[in-house]
Amino acid sequence: MKIYLAGPFFSAEQIELIEKVETALKNNPTVDTFHSPRLGQEGEFEEFTPQWAKETYLKDMHHIKTADCLVALLDYEHGITDPGTAYEIGIATMLEKPVVGLLTAGDRVNIMLTESLHAFTKNVNDLSNYDFTVLPRSAYFGNYI
Repeated sequence: MKIYLAGPFFSAEQIELIEKVETALKNNPTVDTFHSPRLGQEGEFEEFTPQWAKETYLKDMHHIKTADCLVALLDYEHGITDPGTAYEIGIATMLEKPVVGLLTAGDRVNIMLTESLHAFTKNVNDLSNYDFTVLPRSAYFGNYI
């Protein structure tokens, strides 16, 4: 199973969370490989140039397209999911790929995102044991925006 990991990595707290999820996916025996955009920022062009932005976007779109499943970190700021993560969830949904959502802080998520989820958890450790080959369903539980 090939996983695409969608989530923000703009602050130390966000990086700490995404690193925990990367470790959980590494330890999951049903995950063959995963792509974390945080680890794939290097490329041909200088960071934060228009060329780099285009290259990064195309690389991430390729990885979503070739993934079997998307794991999405719904945490961001002020109870709102990162706009890039929301976009990636939308792409995966349109490609009919299952989305497993993780929310570790807060309890509010936009209904367009909650209704796109195949499975949901509030515990990073659940991703170490989740069977990505079977993809058991679990509904979102929390408040809606």
